[in-house]
Amino acid sequence: MSKNRSHKKNRGDRKNRSKQIQNELISLIHDSDTIPGEVRHNALSKLISLSKRHRLKIPKKVGLMFCKQCEQLYDSTNVRIRIKHGQLIISCLICNDVRRVGGGPKSHRRNTHV
Repeated sequence: MSKNRSHKKNRGDRKNRSKQIQNELISLIHDSDTIPGEVRHNALSKLISLSKRHRLKIPKKVGLMFCKQCEQLYDSTNVRIRIKHGQLIISCLICNDVRRVGGGPKSHRRNTHV
């Protein structure tokens, strides 16, 4: 009976520690002025593996900073960002992956019988 209690306690501690580490890695990724690209890329790969291992969600502000396919950080040389009909279209120029973010047009609400 005491094993179950300690197991649940350890699960909460593990989750809190992993969230702390995730926040530290996010701060490393965001600090692009002082930290070189290799360190930021390593922090990104550690963040992805930590989030998968502990089933944590990657925050949206960080999820839009890298390609889900090739796991490369976006910068001005390897990404094309367009806005079309209210939808953000992010194209990775390394692996040619396209992500569409946002609702886009509400085609089902338009009056097509004009």
